[in-house]
Amino acid sequence: MEIILNGVKLSELLERIGQLIDAKLGNIPQPTTEQKSKFISRAEVAGLLKISLPTLNEWTKLGWLLSYKMGNRVLYKADEVEQALCKVTAYKHKKGGNHGA
Repeated sequence: MEIILNGVKLSELLERIGQLIDAKLGNIPQPTTEQKSKFISRAEVAGLLKISLPTLNEWTKLGWLLSYKMGNRVLYKADEVEQALCKVTAYKHKKGGNHGA
């Protein structure tokens, strides 16, 4: 394929490139609200679950909660914390106390 740019102004070329980029980006599916998740801090998670930060750290090590490291911060997805909270609540209401939570 050979490209000839004789007689094309730079502004026209840049405009056409911009249109092509816009067209390509328009075809990319945007994340739905289900795919977007709000990240919350360790302190917010501990407050929500009514636990201490060392307990939160232990639960994370045990795999009960999944953390995400962003730079030097450790964050949690709000929806995953709520799912974990539902599991803990379910265990607490089963006969025999809070086994597994």
